Amino acid sequence: MREDDIRVLLDGYEAWNRGEFDVLADLLDPEMEWEPGFGALEAGVHRGADGFQAFVDSWLESFAEFRIEPELLIQAGDSVIVVAHQRGRGQGSGIELEATVVHVWTVRDGKAVRWWGPRTLDDALDRLGDEKLALALRGYDAFNRGDVEGALATFDPEIVWHTYLVPGPGGGTYHGHDGVRELWNDARNIFGDFRNEPERLISAGDRVLAFVRICGWGKESGVAVEAKIAHVLTVQGEKVVRVESFEDRNEALRELEI
Repeated sequence: MREDDIRVLLDGYEAWNRGEFDVLADLLDPEMEWEPGFGALEAGVHRGADGFQAFVDSWLESFAEFRIEPELLIQAGDSVIVVAHQRGRGQGSGIELEATVVHVWTVRDGKAVRWWGPRTLDDALDRLGDEKLALALRGYDAFNRGDVEGALATFDPEIVWHTYLVPGPGGGTYHGHDGVRELWNDARNIFGDFRNEPERLISAGDRVLAFVRICGWGKESGVAVEAKIAHVLTVQGEKVVRVESFEDRNEALRELEI
């Protein structure tokens, strides 16, 4: 999927959250397929943008306020999984409702040709059929839970990880599981409550490009720290064998010729 197509999709969510619901007409291919797969009465595969628009309109009628904020994008080929925070207020009840939802879009030449609403992220990943993406997510999730051994289980014992910052300016190269433990200890000596929050994953051959938000607080200053960086993970078999860190996300995109 081209970067222009991703921008079109994200612009659609942003317009939606501004209340510009007619933006869907510009985003949708007239002959698109759509599949509400989360128990809706309309479950099954349907065709036509008009029907999808009517489905969305019927959903909106239940809410006085409604927003969908994308938090994670997962791309493979011309499909992208959007994990989003959905919140609204019941039209009649006034009750605030919040949920995490998953949408799967196929976008070609600036038009959405397919939409699916799976029940879970695992369902979406299974249909996408790219195990590298699921592997990368498992590693980040384990690390952010504090499960170091679970995160290491996604890495080859001979992994090589090159950083651009830790342990200091210019970065360093860490080897093997013990090296990764050292890297994470070095990072936590600088940052408290250190986390790597993936914002976007892109499958590219035997590699995965991850846009990551690193966050924590300075151990000495106590000041909150946040940076948006990129990792390029190389996968062989069922393990990550190399991680390259980039300060500039655009540089990482160029590295993978995306």
